[in-house]
Amino acid sequence: MPRFLPINNQAGFTLIELTIVIVLLSVLALGVSSYIGLGATMYSDATEREQVLSQSRFVAERLQRELRNAAPNSIRSSDAALLRCIEFAPIVASGVYLQAPVAPASSNELRLAMLDWRNSYLNLPFTIYPREPADIYGATGSTIPLNGVEQDDGDGNSATRMVQLASSHSFPLDSPEKRFYLLAASPISYCFNGVDGSIRRYSNYGYSAGQLLPPAGDAVLMAKNVRQVRFAVTNTVLTRNSVVNLLLQFGQSPASDMFFNYEVHIPNVP
Repeated sequence: MPRFLPINNQAGFTLIELTIVIVLLSVLALGVSSYIGLGATMYSDATEREQVLSQSRFVAERLQRELRNAAPNSIRSSDAALLRCIEFAPIVASGVYLQAPVAPASSNELRLAMLDWRNSYLNLPFTIYPREPADIYGATGSTIPLNGVEQDDGDGNSATRMVQLASSHSFPLDSPEKRFYLLAASPISYCFNGVDGSIRRYSNYGYSAGQLLPPAGDAVLMAKNVRQVRFAVTNTVLTRNSVVNLLLQFGQSPASDMFFNYEVHIPNVP
């Protein structure tokens, strides 16, 4: 008679076991992906903050450095709704005048004490005792173009220069310290545009009695992703120099928000 061998049934996974394994693997994968995603988010936020810090520090340090070289009482600011600007006149050179026509006197001769005279100083704005921005930007007579020729004053001293002005002039007031300042051919403005969140530096434009917003000059982008800017100018008094308060807020998102609050003292006095 034929013999029948028993069939060997191999062990396998039941449907319930497979379901449990799939659930456990899903939970494990979700945890790993969340951990990786959290790390990637933290790295992205840190990179964004580093970029914002680098950019904001550049414009803040540049603005501070230029403000410290501003002519006395030449800083003025505007606070429009979407465009805020701060404007100032950079100093090119300074010295002491030995002779200058002050009201009621009138003359076309200036005798200046300067160690490093340059012919490029001619035609630059020349100011004596500016007490307010109007004395720099307006027609008060405190600031005039140094139009004329430089001559040897004949005293054998290379530290003094005689400048013959093209026309006679009378300065309104005498400086208590006999100081004069030669200003840059163009003032400088830093303007915050609230529409695109940028700060631009403007140069190569003329002096104007009214502050232009923005000036009609060359514009250079200094910073972007700017959320808020405030310029506040406190004029000089007997006990201290002028002070400029700068509030700069940067950031692409609340996670990268960064504030800079500076108080810049203007050391130059008329």
